[in-house]
Amino acid sequence: MALFQCKLFSQALFRSVNVNVVLPTPDSNNCFFESDVRLPRPGEKYQTLWLLHGVSADESDWQRFSSIERYAQAKQLAVVMPDGYNSMYEDNPCGGSYHTYIAQELPEMLRALLPLSGRREDNFIAGLSMGGGGAFKIALRNPQSYGAAASLSGGLGTDDLKNTPAAAMPHIAPWHRQVYGPNMEYFDPDKHDLRRILKRQVEAGETLPRLYQCCGTEDFLYEGNTAFRDYALGLGVDLTFEEGPGVHNFDFWDPFIRRVLDWLPLAGGLVKE
Repeated sequence: MALFQCKLFSQALFRSVNVNVVLPTPDSNNCFFESDVRLPRPGEKYQTLWLLHGVSADESDWQRFSSIERYAQAKQLAVVMPDGYNSMYEDNPCGGSYHTYIAQELPEMLRALLPLSGRREDNFIAGLSMGGGGAFKIALRNPQSYGAAASLSGGLGTDDLKNTPAAAMPHIAPWHRQVYGPNMEYFDPDKHDLRRILKRQVEAGETLPRLYQCCGTEDFLYEGNTAFRDYALGLGVDLTFEEGPGVHNFDFWDPFIRRVLDWLPLAGGLVKE
């Protein structure tokens, strides 16, 4: 597996940004276990998972606390891990256009630099906690760009803060106010309310990405996750839901990101574009 630690300039954010990218490449397993991982030939590209972190984290968390590199190597899948700051993955009127950056600018830049497929069926987005809500929001607002989206213990409701542990609120609430306004004056339901977005896209007849959702049964966001699941299934959305014992940490997310990779419609190798 090749690891690229990139520093790029983002026009959308008007600052330098950090992005970690892992690409499946030949390694010793090719000799010991007759692995067929190889470098891309002309015209071949990698399928790509855009993988988002949660609040208080950065582009390194998935690599530091899960085995995503090892799992992606086995699946021959490229993984892009951007730094989304504490942005809720929204275009923030006071702090940078993170939705635009993740959904539009970053894919364009990286596809110009690396052999990443641009086809809808070869691109997937996932995340945990804040990143789970961000992944669903980005995928549903840009359904032409992603074949599937996954949320792990995602913040999927407008009232998630009510269930957030009290000790975390002094740290999270200021970021929430910065994105949505002290009195929610920046909150636009058509852009920020996942249920509203989902219902609008269903009624418009959009071809939506397949959705995967999981949450630990002891997670403080469990109630919000099951409520969103029931709402989406009531609309007839193609959504897979799984749960299991666990709280809001990588003891739950590491095995479930592996389940996400098993669920994704992967080609098992390089694809033609």
